[in-house]
Amino acid sequence: MKYTYDEKLETLVRYIRQGEKETADFKLGLELEHFLLQEESFQAVSYTGEKGVEGFLKALMEEGSWEGIYEGNNLLGLKGKDISITLEPGGQLEISLAPVKDVRGIEEIYNSFLKKVTPILKERGQVLLNLGYQPVTEIAGIELLPRERYKYMFEYFKSRGKYAHNMMKGTASTQVSLDYSSEADLRKKTRVVYFLAPLVYYYFDNSPFFEGKINERNSLRSLIWDNCDDDRSGYILNVFNDDYSYTDYARYILNMPPIIIMKEGKLHYTGNRTNKDIEEIDFSNRAELEHLLTMAFPDARIKRYLEIRMGDSIPYPYNMAYVLFWQGLLYNEKNLDTLYEKALNYRQTDMESIKKDVYLNGSKAKGYGRELREFYLELLGMAADGLERKYEKDYLDLLRELLLVYGTLREKSLREINDRKEMKKALEWCLAGGGIPVAG
Repeated sequence: MKYTYDEKLETLVRYIRQGEKETADFKLGLELEHFLLQEESFQAVSYTGEKGVEGFLKALMEEGSWEGIYEGNNLLGLKGKDISITLEPGGQLEISLAPVKDVRGIEEIYNSFLKKVTPILKERGQVLLNLGYQPVTEIAGIELLPRERYKYMFEYFKSRGKYAHNMMKGTASTQVSLDYSSEADLRKKTRVVYFLAPLVYYYFDNSPFFEGKINERNSLRSLIWDNCDDDRSGYILNVFNDDYSYTDYARYILNMPPIIIMKEGKLHYTGNRTNKDIEEIDFSNRAELEHLLTMAFPDARIKRYLEIRMGDSIPYPYNMAYVLFWQGLLYNEKNLDTLYEKALNYRQTDMESIKKDVYLNGSKAKGYGRELREFYLELLGMAADGLERKYEKDYLDLLRELLLVYGTLREKSLREINDRKEMKKALEWCLAGGGIPVAG
């Protein structure tokens, strides 16, 4: 069946609208990517081989509570009760946790996972590291995962931004998912996320290395995404319009080349053709429709929830604090309205100017009308006020302490490296499960 442009648009809008939830039913979602590394050298572990990523998944699968996710004969992920593991193009492990009402639920699921993997890691002489970019291995030395989707993407990105392959094989992120109650609610949340993007890229930068060398640049993740693929990363079409709508996001998707489409369970390469022009897509098929949405990589992505994609991979307990930072700002109506009113004074050109200011001046950037550090402290206070429970506020105190003592996550790592003179000791705080406990 062929669909007109309006029919495609209407189908996408209806899909997004079906994601609306009552405020009382809002949940928190977290996807946390990890590097699997050799314990002593911090070299990347390849997918294949006796001690490869696939072997790690097989060892974990033998624990008995996992279902394997395969493509052909290759094991590419695991599915558990409240958690799933998928592999990114460079073998990064993305841990996706079931949405829950409270950060304690996230913490419980994640810590249960860590208890299962810790003995396996010790036996194999490997570690899981929460860092924004590979610490030692350059992307040329990282095996591309044997997944058809990634093969097509890798070829396509050869003609796109200069850091597109770095994004695929070298980066790891923390992604927070939040619900929305209406078109107006999603408009506010999306606009605020983009308004805060330069600040978040900076303060949740955990990339002290780039291509095997010390990285002194601010907001490396932002720089990489700015040089990836303008058709699918960065800004959403019309996101700074005051009447931004479901239809705007649907148009953004339709004007994007998907690179590949899903058809009857198989992938088909579509090159530079856009979704609005590809007749083979069955928009009534949910799997095919949802596949299109996964091929968009903006700072804030909509998939029946709002996915915030700007944070580097962050170690525990700072990853829990990051979730609560967004919860306190965007799930509190007063905070959301206050920030939305501020955001209305800024357009895309303003945000580009702020981003450049942050690249150059870091915490002293003044694009928000005051020094970035002052604005972030204000946001931490607002987020804490927007939370109800003491233990939630305790997590945000960790972010405040980090800011006052080190500045950013990256700066903490760089200081540890300078002080300890040894990467393994310096990055112990970034090992999965190696973080400090939080009193409740």
